[in-house]
Amino acid sequence: MDQLELDLYPYRSKTISEGENQIFSWHDNISEDKDKICYHESVYVKNQGMDLEDWLHIKRQNLGKLTLEYFYSLLKNSKKARLSFLKKFLTRNKIVYETGSWESIDYN
Repeated sequence: MDQLELDLYPYRSKTISEGENQIFSWHDNISEDKDKICYHESVYVKNQGMDLEDWLHIKRQNLGKLTLEYFYSLLKNSKKARLSFLKKFLTRNKIVYETGSWESIDYN
């Protein structure tokens, strides 16, 4: 009989900031799985029906002893331009990361 392999490393996610006003809504979070820690900034521009997302991934092998909780506290205390702040922190500490952006527009 074949053994079922279970991925016992939990996926975790913590919200750093979220809210909305008349113009847009936003959600910033940090998450981890067995391979990486990810930071996401999502913005929805209401009157244009536009979703914007920026993300940053750090492979676990590049993290040393840094944890999800460490990055959560670091970013929670940084009130503005968190993505730029995180990039500077990682570059300064010679931690390799990758970034990307995504956008979609609802034409209806």
